[in-house]
Formats: sequence, C-alpha cells, structure tokens
Amino acid sequence: MKVIGRDIWIGVWAFVLSIVATTRWDKTGVDVRPDPGEIWWRFPKFVLGFLAASIIITVLTGHLSFSAFSKNFTSDLVGPIKDLRTWAFTFCFLSIGLTTRLRDLATAGARPFWAFTSGVVVNVILGLLLSAVVFGGYWSRLGQ
Repeated sequence: MKVIGRDIWIGVWAFVLSIVATTRWDKTGVDVRPDPGEIWWRFPKFVLGFLAASIIITVLTGHLSFSAFSKNFTSDLVGPIKDLRTWAFTFCFLSIGLTTRLRDLATAGARPFWAFTSGVVVNVILGLLLSAVVFGGYWSRLGQ
C-alpha cells in the first residue's frame, strides 16, 4: 500500500510541476495562457501507465477477499510485477541521470532546484503524516 501511495504522490507532483513549469518558469512577459499541448508534453506519461495498471488490477481482483487475493494473486501475479517495477524504476532513474545536462541546469538558476526540493519536502512530510494515519494501527501491532 505504501508503494501505491508513493506512486500516486509522484503522479500528482508530476502534474503540478508540469503546470508550474509552463505557467511560471517559462514566462515570456506576454500574458498568454499556456498551451495544453505543452503541459501534456512535459507531463511524464508513466503516471498514466501506473494508473491503467492500478485500474486493471482493481477490476480483476476487487471482488476477492484479502485471503483469496493473497492465495491466488500475490505469488503468481504480484511477485513478478514487483520485480519488473524495481527494474523499471532503476532504469528510469538511471536514464534521468544519464540525460541530465548539468550545464543547462546551471543556467536555469536556482528556482527549479528549490521547486523540486520543496516538492520533496512536502511529499515526505505528507507521506509520513498520511502513512501514520493510515497505518498507525498496523505499526502499533508490529511489536506484539
């Protein structure tokens, strides 16, 4: 569950940052509404893939009890998907690192850095608070 929550927050922040990038960072001085195509171009499409995968799994398994889901789907379906997700995230962030042009990043100034950093801080704080509320009972039973 924590992975799903984390991935949902990644999607929300990706969408917010794609809007902020087109409406605030790239201001030309002319008061023109940003083109929706530009927001779409900047939006990371993997978020849509994650949403589609979540919907498919929910439709396939939504009618099952937790024990039936664990017995029938966890080892056969979820196990390989978790491995695939781990590799996909590894390659995704490796690719981001390989395509980073530090010279271009330095000319952009500190605003994108601080926007990303503040997004991470908010994400960590909200994630901690939400997980404490959602999983508080589970954590309190862990040591027993």
